Amino acid sequence: MTGTEILITVGAIAISWLVLRWLIAVLKVTVGTAIKIALIVFLLQIFFGIGPDRLWEQAQFLWSEVASYLPTPSVPSSQ
Repeated sequence: MTGTEILITVGAIAISWLVLRWLIAVLKVTVGTAIKIALIVFLLQIFFGIGPDRLWEQAQFLWSEVASYLPTPSVPSSQ
């Protein structure tokens, strides 16, 4: 192997290591968030009898209310 090939190989290993660490960090956060959401839904179900379907309906209503306050984009006419 020439010096250039060694440098390219070392660089590729370093980049691969950084990408792997980033993916593991993203996976940890994703799993943690999913567990928190599941725990909240479970506690609402147990203590208040509110199921996931009711939560989903309320979330959709909330986002539709938020969207109603946003301006609608205007499409320029082609005249």
